[in-house]
Amino acid sequence: MNHFDLPLKLTTVTGLDLSLRLLTEEDLAAVMELEKSAHSHPWRLSSFEDCLKGRQRCWLAEAKEKLVGYVVVTHAGGDAELLNIAVSPKFQRKGIGSVLLQHAINCVVGHADMLFLEVRVSNKKAIELYSKEGFFELGHRKGYYPTLNGHEDALLMASQL
Repeated sequence: MNHFDLPLKLTTVTGLDLSLRLLTEEDLAAVMELEKSAHSHPWRLSSFEDCLKGRQRCWLAEAKEKLVGYVVVTHAGGDAELLNIAVSPKFQRKGIGSVLLQHAINCVVGHADMLFLEVRVSNKKAIELYSKEGFFELGHRKGYYPTLNGHEDALLMASQL
């Protein structure tokens, strides 16, 4: 365990007080509910279960003891990857995504030189957040994400740590 595994108290730029802590098995139902509300093609429960036993870590953000977001990150071999990030639709644009992204970056600094991520090309809010936090475009992954009518390209982004 390192100091990033311990619960944290943080405040967003909009003044919202957050508690960050690691995912537990008891959180899985609430995380799946948020995942389904935030993503058109949500992760399976097994992907979050892997966070309980694998190398990837999932941190939850809570406001007044209510789950409002989470971030999943992993690192190996000098690189890190942001695997998933979500903020409850009711709590978007309040600085939660930025806090989660900064926490993920802080957790992999010293373990990786670069943090990579993929984002749907249509997800302008996320691309704006990543760009604001210092991520840059590396390329595209053609047909990477499923859609209701086929597939959508992903923008591959990275941040030098």
